[in-house]
Amino acid sequence: MDLDIMAMPTTPKATTSSPAAYYVAKPPPPPPLGYAVHNKAAAAAYDSYDGRHGGMVATTTTTRSSSSAARHHHHHHHHQQPAGARALDGVLLLLRAAASVMAFVAVALVASCRHGDWMEFARYPEYRGLLGASALACAYSAAQATRGFRRMRASGRAGGGLADFAGDQVVAYLLITASAAALPITLRMRSAVLNVFTDAMTAAISLAFIAFAALALSAVLSAAAQPY
Repeated sequence: MDLDIMAMPTTPKATTSSPAAYYVAKPPPPPPLGYAVHNKAAAAAYDSYDGRHGGMVATTTTTRSSSSAARHHHHHHHHQQPAGARALDGVLLLLRAAASVMAFVAVALVASCRHGDWMEFARYPEYRGLLGASALACAYSAAQATRGFRRMRASGRAGGGLADFAGDQVVAYLLITASAAALPITLRMRSAVLNVFTDAMTAAISLAFIAFAALALSAVLSAAAQPY
């Protein structure tokens, strides 16, 4: 009996194939375009199924962020000017505004000297020249100050190129020439008589000298501000 049992053929047991035995986890779908990845570690784990470290989306997003940051930095640096340059522009603006005011007062003083007889400024070519030079300096300085102020509000710099440098020099030269021509005759008049005419002319010449100094200094600072 025992021999018969031992001699009986043994049939292998049928193995039941379970779906769980052959289940392979599917990789997650890729993120949509434009998906901002903020965690690089998570991005690497998320896209590791395609064999690329970090994934294409993370790389693209990082590149876009870097380009945007670079553009923002360039734009910020373009508008942020050095403190020294802004201070120099402010000084130039003040000098031209002061020259405009001084020249305007000089024009008003000379034009008011119309008291008849010898106290008429139109009788003297020196005073006519002083009036013309002061009027030109007033108009030029006012225009330069206005333009510089608008530039500072728009771009942070008052600007100023070689044209401004040359203009300051020319107008300053005209002022000093007219003032120097009117000074001797005024001194001769004051040695003989002191009145409202000679006092007004003396004040006008003094203000023209001050306007010349302001424009001359403005020309020097404009030359210093030029990029070489």
